Amino acid sequence: MYLKSVRLLGSLMLRFRNGSTLIRQMRAGQPCDELVLWDGTRIAHPARRHGLLEAVQEIWIEQTYTAGFYRPRDGDVIVDAGANIGLFAIYIARQNPKCTVHALEPFAENFNVLEANILAARASNITCHKAALGADFGRGEMKAVGARSLDHVLRGDARDRYKPDDKQRNDVGSKPTNAVPSPNSISIIPLSGVFDLTHTSDVDFLKVDIEGSEHDVFANAAPEILRRFKRIALEYHDQLVPGTLAILRRVLAPTHELIIYPSKLEGCGILRARLRDLRP
Repeated sequence: MYLKSVRLLGSLMLRFRNGSTLIRQMRAGQPCDELVLWDGTRIAHPARRHGLLEAVQEIWIEQTYTAGFYRPRDGDVIVDAGANIGLFAIYIARQNPKCTVHALEPFAENFNVLEANILAARASNITCHKAALGADFGRGEMKAVGARSLDHVLRGDARDRYKPDDKQRNDVGSKPTNAVPSPNSISIIPLSGVFDLTHTSDVDFLKVDIEGSEHDVFANAAPEILRRFKRIALEYHDQLVPGTLAILRRVLAPTHELIIYPSKLEGCGILRARLRDLRP
């Protein structure tokens, strides 16, 4: 634990111009609202919310989604579902400016910061979408369930599922014209809707961190859809939706090779899936 803390502090100083401020805020238990990279790029975070340093450690320092598993190549299409403020999208887009990243974030507060961060980072290969992954096309509402920016969940009881026609599918998760959506509603798309959203036939890398909604997203996903995702890295949340990991194993095992990394938090961890017979 001591060595891990030392590595974290050293990484913050090495990666960020305001590393000493981040360390001071972390030790005081205060929320951090900004990262400043050494090139001057500023990455904002919702004020008075916690979670920024946890995300930095997971995505940039420990690289839990990508280390030894994926590095973008020219022309790769990457989907970041649960993009939050854009840490993963910016991290992966900077690895190869010739890849394309689609960042999906449904929570309004996070989405506004996400758009500002992508602009500040001058990441022209990232496109932002205010949308959530779900079981089917429809609309829903997000609910904040804690002090962190990472913990917002999709309200299942707010969903109004329907089967859109082809025209409606082109308007991501759009409602029929006779429906009046809530002013706080957001678009929900299933895995099959990702390809229209990204204008591609397959996705090279799918990163998922959607606070339990991965259960519904993958539960009834067809093998022909899953085969179009070459690599998947997701955070599973059995502690939020019991049975999620079992469903992920059952659904993904026929098409992908799986490696599971449980975290110290019971019921939570990282699942990596690589399409069977995929060339290195």
